[in-house]
Amino acid sequence: MARLNRLLDGIARITSWVALSFLAFMMVAITLDVVARALFGRAVPGLFEMTEMSMVMVVFMGLGATLLDDGHIRVTMMTDALPGPWSRVCTSLAWLFAGLTFAMLAWPATQEAIYSFSIREFRWGYFQVPIWWAKIAVAAGLWFAALQAAVHALRIALKHVALPTLDRVQSDIH
Repeated sequence: MARLNRLLDGIARITSWVALSFLAFMMVAITLDVVARALFGRAVPGLFEMTEMSMVMVVFMGLGATLLDDGHIRVTMMTDALPGPWSRVCTSLAWLFAGLTFAMLAWPATQEAIYSFSIREFRWGYFQVPIWWAKIAVAAGLWFAALQAAVHALRIALKHVALPTLDRVQSDIH
């Protein structure tokens, strides 16, 4: 289990660097676009389309890092009120359902990515921008999130992850 966790953490770190790289590209590209509009009165051709693809990469490659940072939004009012074992069971089930939700999103995304790749799908803008690679990234990011959530559910159930106590949550708020 520790080896699998290290592997998933490593993949999450790699995908987060990919997401950060695309975010950096977006910051530079949008800045250049604003400067070009101010100086020359027109946008940089194709930059809008590339920014769209970059946003997809930032979101779906960043999913793995969100779990590493424990950054998923969750409401724990009910599980905080439950006794320890029940809180652990409910939290583990919640993560399992999150994993199933990611998998249910990943399946059609995978079908769409396969089709998009088979026709080498592109988007017309100022020039042709291939989008099949971004659809593959969406599917891969969702499958990775599903796997991560399922493993996290198992780790919680096996007591490899400490659940936050109400005192610790309140101290984080203040």
